[in-house]
Amino acid sequence: MILVVDDDPGCTELLRELLENEGYEVRVAYDGAAAYRHLRDPNCRGMLLDIHMPGVNGAELLMLMEADGIPLPVIVLTGDPDFDETEMRQFRNVRRLFHKPLYPEEVLAAVRQFFERPPQRTRTKTGH
Repeated sequence: MILVVDDDPGCTELLRELLENEGYEVRVAYDGAAAYRHLRDPNCRGMLLDIHMPGVNGAELLMLMEADGIPLPVIVLTGDPDFDETEMRQFRNVRRLFHKPLYPEEVLAAVRQFFERPPQRTRTKTGH
């Protein structure tokens, strides 16, 4: 399962569809507090995390993860053009940073690189 955390429903639905089409199970949370409840799920393989959200924001969630020893790999998403990778180096879990607007093929490549692959779905042929 991959956790997608962003307060923008359009972005979360785009990412959910993209990942589900690749065979991943996806859960969505719209803030860091809701996301935190999913982080200890043993099926959680990684998280796509927006930084700027109301309530518990992405940076605060990353700090909570470090304090609690949750080693889940994270890909950070941000719409802030001034936010750069040097700011993310302080968090061991962060594997990559993407600026919005997102390019689906780049996000998928990073997910494949940093998150464990889902079990392969069996495809059935239907004839018409």
